[in-house]
Amino acid sequence: MPEGLQLTSLCNRVGVPVLDQPQLIYVLTELIPSDLSSPARLPLNFALVLDRSGSMAGEKLRTMKEAVKNIIDQLLPDDVISIITFETKTQVLVSAAPAIDKMDLKSQVDKIRDGGGTNMANGLREGLKAVEKKHDSGRVSRIILLTDGEATDKEDDSRRIADEAGEKSIPLIALGFGKDWNEDFLFDLADRSLLQPGARVGRADYIPKPADAQKIFQEVYQSMQVVAQDVNLTIRMVQGLEARRVWQVTPLIKDIGRSVIQGRAIVIPVGQLEKGGAAFLIEMMLPPRPAGMVRIAQTEALFQLPGLPDQRQAQDIIVQFSDEPDLQRQLNGRVMNVVEKVQAFKLQTQALDEAEIGNVNGATRKLRQAVTILLAQGETDLANQMQQEADRLEQSGELSNEAKKTIKLTSRKTVRLSD
Repeated sequence: MPEGLQLTSLCNRVGVPVLDQPQLIYVLTELIPSDLSSPARLPLNFALVLDRSGSMAGEKLRTMKEAVKNIIDQLLPDDVISIITFETKTQVLVSAAPAIDKMDLKSQVDKIRDGGGTNMANGLREGLKAVEKKHDSGRVSRIILLTDGEATDKEDDSRRIADEAGEKSIPLIALGFGKDWNEDFLFDLADRSLLQPGARVGRADYIPKPADAQKIFQEVYQSMQVVAQDVNLTIRMVQGLEARRVWQVTPLIKDIGRSVIQGRAIVIPVGQLEKGGAAFLIEMMLPPRPAGMVRIAQTEALFQLPGLPDQRQAQDIIVQFSDEPDLQRQLNGRVMNVVEKVQAFKLQTQALDEAEIGNVNGATRKLRQAVTILLAQGETDLANQMQQEADRLEQSGELSNEAKKTIKLTSRKTVRLSD
């Protein structure tokens, strides 16, 4: 398509049985850049707010600096970067500088040394001030916070700055390094930086060990590759069709709540669209229908591409009601793959909830059910970790801190859409 974006909506069933009662289906809706004509990304304006407290000494600090310099190497001349470090004191190494002299930028990163406590709020405040200098609708503005420990200043001070960032439409991406940081606090900061509940850009992530720093930083950099703005998806359903639940599945798994279901329409404020695209899984109840092809809904995407007038794409969602058993047994593998990944995520989060209220048997059972799905999906590392946690939970009655972080953060990234 000349616009460089593709809109698709797929049902999980090839043939829907003809029944005299409502039945559940899943619809996967995606808006992704075309491989053949991917649009240009918007220039960046971001601040790296980096913890350099004493606990960052050694390999963590070294790999963080390498990951930052790798990002600098990929920046374009019209990108703007700020680098702020914090410990007991805050230091502004770079404030809203264009990425032209990359050698100088990397030399500033090389100057970072460890020492002191973890006074986070001042670092966030300087990061917000730096991003505000070049913040406008033609740039992708972000604050990227990295920390490996608990804040030694008042957490509420950081929360107020995250609220202010949200009021100014500057999302915060929070990265936890190692195992000694507070995932609930970082989630809260990221969530506070968002104005729209359906928006996807504020997020928290987990760097389990120094060897993972490069990969996670690269994922964050990719998430800032915005190719469209003011993106809104609307799915208008026919009479009798009922939407029960809507999940964001790319780039992270997230239940985006019932507020997007507005009568016979599902309205999703995607906001900015990154190069990886956006995908949503909708649980729907189909009313009884006779055999035949039926249009059950229409998906509409409204968006704005750099330098072009507002764009619109639409696609009908059509299902085939059939009496043929062979057709009824056929499933769309792509959609079912996503359904199973969402189910694995739900089981892991439910297990965490069960463990927190002391229901060890229920939590263990759900973890092992998730392991079965993850193994079938080829998520071997995550499956092995969940199996170990199920065994640990059964023996000790509690989950490890690492498992809690993995379930709350890493397990959200199990959806990797592929044919």
